[in-house]
Amino acid sequence: MKFDFDEDINIDLTPLIDVIFMLLIFFIMTTTFSKPVIDVLLPASITAEKAEDKTKEIAVTVSNKGDIYYNDKIITVSELETVLKNNPDKILNMFIDKTAPFQAFVHIVDVAKKERNGRFIISTDTAERK
Repeated sequence: MKFDFDEDINIDLTPLIDVIFMLLIFFIMTTTFSKPVIDVLLPASITAEKAEDKTKEIAVTVSNKGDIYYNDKIITVSELETVLKNNPDKILNMFIDKTAPFQAFVHIVDVAKKERNGRFIISTDTAERK
């Protein structure tokens, strides 16, 4: 058996380069998805509906400063929790200023999750379709 060692041995690096480029693209794409995806701009909604029975609601308003109002009085989150406990058959309806701090919304949602199993209504104005 005779071996011919005069030929150059070539290794094709094209598949390796293709895999490296695919990995690079994958990592670039996944790091761009880690940024916040949704900007919350309340309260405009094109699917807004009129409430049927307002007597079964607890209306809470959040001002642009983050103050929580119930029956035209400023209340705390713990007082809101007490109001919800005292009215177990009513649903929480939130009127939130679109410039209100998001943390105020999160506090109210935490209370709604605890006292109402996450059921609540966010009241919005109707927005016109463009």
